[in-house]
Amino acid sequence: MKRHLLRFHRLRIVPAVRFCNERFGCRSVIVALAVVIGILAAFATAAMHLLMHWPIQLGQQLFADAQNGGGSSYLAFSLLPFAGLALSFLVQHLWGGPRYAKSLSPLILALSRHRNSIPLKETITHLVSSSLAVGCGGSAGLEAPSVLTGAAIGANSASLFGIERGRRNLLIGCGAAAAISAIFNSPIGGVLFAVEVLLPEFRVAALVPMLISSAVATVVARMIQPEFANLALTINTPWRTNAVPYYFLCGAISALVGVYVIRCAYALSGVLKRRFPSALVRLLAGGATLCILLAIFPILRGQGYWAISEIFDGDFADMVRRSPVLSHLPGVGAAAAILGAAIFVKVITSVLTVDSGGDGGIFAPSMFIGAFTGFAFARAVNLTGVIELQEQNFVIVGMCGVFTAVIRAPLTGIFLVAEVTGGYILLVPLMIVSAVSWFVARWLEPHSIYRKALVENRLLYDDNDRAMLQRIPVRLCITSNYIHLAPGSTLQTVGELTARTTQKIFPVLSASGGLLGVIRVEKILAAMLDPTLARSLVAFDLMETPHGAIPLDGDLAAAMEQFERCDRPYLPVFNAEGKFAGFIFRDSCLAKYRALIREGDGV
Repeated sequence: MKRHLLRFHRLRIVPAVRFCNERFGCRSVIVALAVVIGILAAFATAAMHLLMHWPIQLGQQLFADAQNGGGSSYLAFSLLPFAGLALSFLVQHLWGGPRYAKSLSPLILALSRHRNSIPLKETITHLVSSSLAVGCGGSAGLEAPSVLTGAAIGANSASLFGIERGRRNLLIGCGAAAAISAIFNSPIGGVLFAVEVLLPEFRVAALVPMLISSAVATVVARMIQPEFANLALTINTPWRTNAVPYYFLCGAISALVGVYVIRCAYALSGVLKRRFPSALVRLLAGGATLCILLAIFPILRGQGYWAISEIFDGDFADMVRRSPVLSHLPGVGAAAAILGAAIFVKVITSVLTVDSGGDGGIFAPSMFIGAFTGFAFARAVNLTGVIELQEQNFVIVGMCGVFTAVIRAPLTGIFLVAEVTGGYILLVPLMIVSAVSWFVARWLEPHSIYRKALVENRLLYDDNDRAMLQRIPVRLCITSNYIHLAPGSTLQTVGELTARTTQKIFPVLSASGGLLGVIRVEKILAAMLDPTLARSLVAFDLMETPHGAIPLDGDLAAAMEQFERCDRPYLPVFNAEGKFAGFIFRDSCLAKYRALIREGDGV
């Protein structure tokens, strides 16, 4: 079957795409593919919500039975998140393989290096594993798995239709934008997310396919699920100018909370992996802890959008009623416990969900935390009696502020929240909070939650030049067919070799292939001018110790650092066994860099 499909692809699809490229142009083909990707991403999102529907209904039924006095039902309801983690864990290990990625960080790294091949199975695995984990009550969001699914759809569509590698990043961006658009009914927010987070070096021409893909995904998602909306918040009251200073203050507080989210997530993830190196033990320990926390604070279950809707209305009654622990506290104490858990514990349950074996992202939790942060800030100010703030407005801008601080995508935060709330009446407050949050968060924590580990491990650079150089592996610039010398080679032998080649440098190798030194042709010619000296010298006497070296699997960013440090026009390259593999030259590296700039990322 596979042989027939490959034959059909080679004889039918590839010639058809070649004909379309010649007849209509490559840009037209890209736009047509963007439409297809938008449709497929919308269907993938619909499938994800359909898969979530059954475990969510099961949880609601168990909770209703528990409210009627069913002790066994409450135990099953409390253990349901662990069942979701276990099922998600099985899906990941059976289908995903050892390199299964749950975060957008690997995708960001791959795109920055133009490594845009994504396995076909990733169009399914994230969809299934995240639906099981979050649908059963795991405290995470579906947006990151949806983006990974959309990116896989974009990458495999590009591969299927033979799109050149230089343009595949754009189609991956189309898939990511379509996924966000379909989830939130936010076409502009989806495009801005792809631009700010995944493709920061895009060209303006790349906006057209992403806009089309995002718009098509929104339309198809509405047709498939007209009643679906993650958030249904509507702002009708205009903002007040006397509250402007408090929007600035809310932005700063949102930044502090966002930095807490980033640092807490990394610290807890590190502790889990150090304490429980075995994935199975981590599943048991993390899953048990998660079930306890969710039993105490049921508002932390799932994505939490229902809780955002309730805090938007200022209603704590239902949130308190869901928790048998909090329902015994007085009203003020229960409300304070809910706010504290939503702001400070949600990130803990999210990390436990993902790192203990489940699947999901930080996208929805950051919006959840932001909504409660904004509400808590406005309620605290109102209790002082200094001013009467509009609490609903601060729920909305708090979502934007914490999202911006965590993801570092200010435009995405502004337009996503504006589109979700059905209007742009809060556009100015959203701009203030987003800008302040971005500035303060960047001052306290320079990198987003997706880029922090990559930058700290020197896998990614904020410097655009270094980021481009990282895309080019050393093996593409190496010159390997060198005449090499043994350390005992006489000067006469060396001179004869010099006359037969245009090489300017000669490596001196040991019997095992290790590099002992380098001889420059100028030094050989100078030694040959003295016949007496020439008869007594061997290659070992003329060689110079190399001042730097670079591994064969390295990249040009590291190579250019070595060039600057050693101040040499060339560097020796070693393979994984430590043997000499050839030389790279500064001039050839710069030529590759210039070619990459000309290639660009656009259409």
